[in-house]
Order: sequence, then structure tokens, then C-alpha cells
Amino acid sequence: MVRPKKRVTHQDVARLAGVSTAVVSYVINNGPRPTSPEVRERVLRAIHELDYHPSAFARGLRAQRTNTVALIVNDYYASSVFTAAYSATILTGLTMRLKEHGYYMLVYPMLVGEDLGAVDALLRSGRLDGVVVRLVEEAPATDALLERVAATQLPCVCIEQPGSPRFGLSSIRYDDRRGSYEAVSHLIAQGHRRIAHLAGDRRYGTAQSRIAGYRDALDHHGIAFDPALVVGDTWDAGRALPSIRQLLDMELPPTAIFAANDHLAVRVIEETRHRGLRVPEDVALFGCDDIDLARQVVPPLSTIHIPLADLGERAGDLLLEQIEGDDDLQPQAEVMGVTVVQRASA
Repeated sequence: MVRPKKRVTHQDVARLAGVSTAVVSYVINNGPRPTSPEVRERVLRAIHELDYHPSAFARGLRAQRTNTVALIVNDYYASSVFTAAYSATILTGLTMRLKEHGYYMLVYPMLVGEDLGAVDALLRSGRLDGVVVRLVEEAPATDALLERVAATQLPCVCIEQPGSPRFGLSSIRYDDRRGSYEAVSHLIAQGHRRIAHLAGDRRYGTAQSRIAGYRDALDHHGIAFDPALVVGDTWDAGRALPSIRQLLDMELPPTAIFAANDHLAVRVIEETRHRGLRVPEDVALFGCDDIDLARQVVPPLSTIHIPLADLGERAGDLLLEQIEGDDDLQPQAEVMGVTVVQRASA
């Protein structure tokens, strides 16, 4: 009778390489402690000679779960994850999905450009079963952070922006560009030709996608793009008033405005009311996001519904599939659809 081949363990690798089992773990997981090139080479050579598969060891590590997941918010206004309706809705969806499966969540806000030492320590602390990273910049601007994440081999999902494909990380985002296209196309279908865009913070991939969708709609319907009709560079309605006034003070003002978020659109309503203008009779208005305020304002705001809570929930699902699923699970890149919500403002 042929005896089954004995399974190789990390203890066997440690014995052949002449190191401790902890050092084998450090080499396989790229930390948390550094190893010298000579020691690393010995361990890798032993792994090759013994035909040892680290995934077997990784499964053993995952059995010792902490049931804790980190949400890393890499943003220019990182603390807004707790206060802004947009971010808080994503956070709620993600938190509730993880809670359903017995996981806790640690929220780690970090500014774009912040030193990566602290987040690197968190990633290598052994406290996490997985990580969700919210990115607001487009690749390759996010590469330095994602290199740290990928090096830990922790299950990971990127939300809002996908990151560079070379990292092989799952991602989920919504179709921002399509949403903007649909909003502007809706205004064009109502007969508007002079349509302005009140833009968000242009450092954000989301703001760039919404500008691109605006231009797509104009191009598709044969309307020449006028750069003077794209104004603004903020998500903050309190700082948007000069840009709104710039549009309304034009010699030939726009007959419709597509605002990059609902807060900006509501600020437009306030300024038009102050001037004695009517929405939509004098200026039609479209927002984006479909937060609760869009339904409460007078007139109720036409907008693009972005399924923010669903985005958070689905990010949780993708992460849980990695934590609790097979090692051979392939990265997923999902795009959620958005929908036009017509109300009284357009």
C-alpha cells in the first residue's frame, strides 16, 4: 500500500532553514519584523525544497481570527467619515453588514499625504482579519498606501476608487460618470441647452468623473462645451457661494445647473430664493447623491440616487468572502448602477 505523502509544515521549513517558526512567519507574511536578506533566502530555499505551500499556513492563521476589520479612510477631509451624510451612509452599510456576521470595525481616518508609518503598524499589528480602504484619488496616486496593504496579504476591498490593477485587490464603486451623463441628458431632454456644472473638489476622482459625465452628455447631444459654465472646486456648500454667484451673475446665465452633490444644489436654491428667482421656472436644478435633504428641501430636489448604503454592504460581503472563503478566490471589480430621481426642481 502506498502511504500518503506527509504534509509539510512550517516547523519543517524552520528546521531545514535553521530558524525559528516565527521567522518563517515573518518571511511568508513580510513582517511584522524584518529579516536579513541571507535569512530570507534560506527560508525561501527551504520552502522550495520541501514544496511547502504557505496558503496552508495562512489558513491556520485565519483560524485564529480577531473578528476585527479596519476601514481606512484615505481622504483630504478624513474626519468627515463621521459627520458627512455621504460618508456616514457608506459607513453604516458596511458596519451593519459586518455586525451581522459577528465582526467589529475599527475606523482609521488618514489624510491624503499623511506619513504611512502609523497605518503600516496597524496593518501589521495582528489585530485585523481584513481591511476596507476608501480611496478618493485615482491611481497611481494611491499606490504607496496600497503597496503597504498588499504586502500584508490581508483580505482587502477598495471602495469608491479601485486602485492600480497590479495589486490584485477587490474593489467596488458606483458609476459616477454615467450618473452625471444621465442627469445632464435629463435636463437636455427638457429643452435646456445652456447647462452649468457646479463642480466638487477637483482633487477627487469622483469630481473628475462627474465633470466627465457632464461633458459626455453635451457631446452626445451636439452641444458645444463652454468651460465658463464649469465653476467651483469644493464639496462644502458654505464655500460654494462665490461660484454660484458667478453663474447667476453672467450676462447670459445658465437655464439649468447640475450640482456635484445635493448640499451644493440646496445652496443654489437658497441663493436663487434670495434673488427672487424660481426653481425650476427660472433655473432648473439637479443634484447628486440623493441624501435625505434632497427630499426635504423646497422644492424637492431632482438628483442622482447613489446606493451608498448598498455600497457599504457589498464591500462587507466581498471582504467576508475573502476572510471566510477559499484561498483561490479571484479579485472582484464591481460597479454599482445609479438612477435618476425626478422631483420638482427639474
